[in-house]
Amino acid sequence: MKQTIWTQRYDINSIVLNHRKRLGLVGLLKILQDTAWTHANHLGHGFDDMLSRNTIWVLTRQRLAMSDWPGWGDIVDIRTWVRPITGPLAQRDYEIFCGERKLGEGTASWLTLDQTTRRPMKLSLTESDTICRGDGTLATTPEKIAMRPDLTVTATIPARISDLDVNGHVNNVCYAQWILDSLPLDDHSAYRVSEYEINFLGESRLGDSVALERDDLPPSPTAPVRLHFQGKRDSDGTALFAARIGAAPAA
Repeated sequence: MKQTIWTQRYDINSIVLNHRKRLGLVGLLKILQDTAWTHANHLGHGFDDMLSRNTIWVLTRQRLAMSDWPGWGDIVDIRTWVRPITGPLAQRDYEIFCGERKLGEGTASWLTLDQTTRRPMKLSLTESDTICRGDGTLATTPEKIAMRPDLTVTATIPARISDLDVNGHVNNVCYAQWILDSLPLDDHSAYRVSEYEINFLGESRLGDSVALERDDLPPSPTAPVRLHFQGKRDSDGTALFAARIGAAPAA
């Protein structure tokens, strides 16, 4: 019997830690991606299942809100499910728990594409193919983030072999890594990420150079901030992603 609500447990070990000995944003995004792939395989809509239908999943938007971050040695449970599907877009919700304490939640929007034409396709479901949770879904949905004309380039990043995913383009988690790497270490120590939201607007492939633009942080961490980041292909200016990070002064 298919489990529409899936729970997967992870130990917070050195593989996913940041420099503060806590689960970091990049580590959590990897965990969420792994959980989604495992659940999709269980439901019969994993990578190989989709390829057999000449289709692929593409992440289009993602939103995450965290009230706290687990530390080294903690154990987290990720609960995830798919909302009722309409058209080519699927929304997947996540909840992050440490014991009985809920630390955060998020939603990701996935688009079904024809592998050959790269055009959106409606996911083919039958009455017996029950993969969605019918009730209890999260109230939030990832929003559209507009590109801004007022930002300046702070880094130009080459897309490397280690950045690629199984579809041959830059993995979604790499964009978060690029975003965080564009900030000085002092800012990482002074602030704690509380929100992350991103729109994926175009594919980046091996050999591309990505111009990363961002807001500047205030000189002293006295209040919560929200920063805008965006990436463009350096060769032709094509928009690749637009993102926001909310952060609060670290305790």
